Amino acid sequence: MLMNKKSEDHMELERLLYFSDAVFAIAITLLALELKVPAHETVSNEMEFRRALLAMLPTVIGFTSSFILIGQTWIEHHRIGKLLIGVNRSILWRNLGLLFFVAIMPFTTALVSEYFASPTALSVYAACFSCLGLCKVGLWRYAQNSGLIKGDQQEVREISRRIWASPIVSLGVLVLAMVGIPYVYFGFLLIPLVASLLSRS
Repeated sequence: MLMNKKSEDHMELERLLYFSDAVFAIAITLLALELKVPAHETVSNEMEFRRALLAMLPTVIGFTSSFILIGQTWIEHHRIGKLLIGVNRSILWRNLGLLFFVAIMPFTTALVSEYFASPTALSVYAACFSCLGLCKVGLWRYAQNSGLIKGDQQEVREISRRIWASPIVSLGVLVLAMVGIPYVYFGFLLIPLVASLLSRS
């Protein structure tokens, strides 16, 4: 009976992780759909072609930034999944909340790519990623407090610290964007640095 319960818990955990991986993969794939080759009708010579490519720069930056941010979130989600020993209804709902903000990232990326210099567009983008980071923290802390995390204690402590990097930086970008500071978008590049500093603290 105990073996059946363990097998059932393992199967539920695998379903959660497979479903989550699929959402991450689809979100990253949808990001690439915004990268459209300049139409022949709008390009009549080499100079116009170069201008068209240059005009795509905000879209390329948006894609690259979101690809890295979603990828980093997936890596942290993967590390959490490796330490989970089971799931319950609360874990499922918390994970679904996290996946909601992953799924909406292609839209917010398209928004900030189209309106690259707009503080409002950047605020929406930063707010989305802030919520994603906070959902990740909430999922991790709930799993810890519910006794659903088992594994190397050093890794557990490291995740507990570095998991705050995304929401801290994103909320900082959000505040600066709301007061109208331009191109604070590049502040997201600080996430790996902040994560590294938190890991050492």
